[in-house]
Amino acid sequence: FEDVSSVALSQIDMQVHDVNWFSTYRVHHRVADRWRSRPEAGGRIFLAGDAAHIHSPVGAQGMNTGIGDAINLAWKLAAVLDGRANPSVLETYEPERLAFARTLVATTDKAFNVVAGQGAGSRVLRELFPHIAPFVIGFTGVRRAMFRAVSQTRINYRASALSAGAAGDVHGGDRIPWVEGAGYDNFAPLATLDWQIHVYGEASPELREGAGALGVPLHELPWAEPAGEAGLERDALYLVRPDGYVALADAEQNVAALRAHLSRFEIAPRHQSRSR
Repeated sequence: FEDVSSVALSQIDMQVHDVNWFSTYRVHHRVADRWRSRPEAGGRIFLAGDAAHIHSPVGAQGMNTGIGDAINLAWKLAAVLDGRANPSVLETYEPERLAFARTLVATTDKAFNVVAGQGAGSRVLRELFPHIAPFVIGFTGVRRAMFRAVSQTRINYRASALSAGAAGDVHGGDRIPWVEGAGYDNFAPLATLDWQIHVYGEASPELREGAGALGVPLHELPWAEPAGEAGLERDALYLVRPDGYVALADAEQNVAALRAHLSRFEIAPRHQSRSR
């Protein structure tokens, strides 16, 4: 404590009389190579959160990332255990979350080195940042970019085996965008934590019949300009996963494509549980 106290205490108006416990904090930047035990070992062990990745607290992303891991894995485990999905759906957990974790660790490592560095550039940044930050954050575009980064709503799973198609600016693997100012809450149906279909506009009779036969809830939401501004396409089919991400986006409301996508992993809604 004596090695650092003179420097630390000189920066604040405080005196320390007794130290009962003191330790050195070390920053680690690590990502596990695999997040699921190998099939020959049973494949029944998964890593999530700090067990899978650990990094600098810069950016305050550790908790959000761990929660994202848990949500991604939880709905897949629940579906498999309840007989509503083929066990192969669990193979999508690692590739969906591992790619983001690697990017996060790399960026927080660089950010930490810049903030804590001893070079002239780092020292100048530490001196200037408190003064320029309020000005920069005053721009709406900057605030939105910061929100998307910190909230992690910009994460996508486009490369996942669970993702397919595109309609408007929304691709399979993207988070279903929130439609603000349309007079309805398009996120309200997501509270069921189940598979569902969104159509912003009007669903065709074929889609209504196909969704009913498949047992997938169909939500027809009135078309409004805010939906288009959010990147959605009018009358397109969006098959949404339990975690709010789009599994299939199809501008033609192709029922055959919908059926094929669900059957690939033997996906069934919650009320259609079947024993294995």
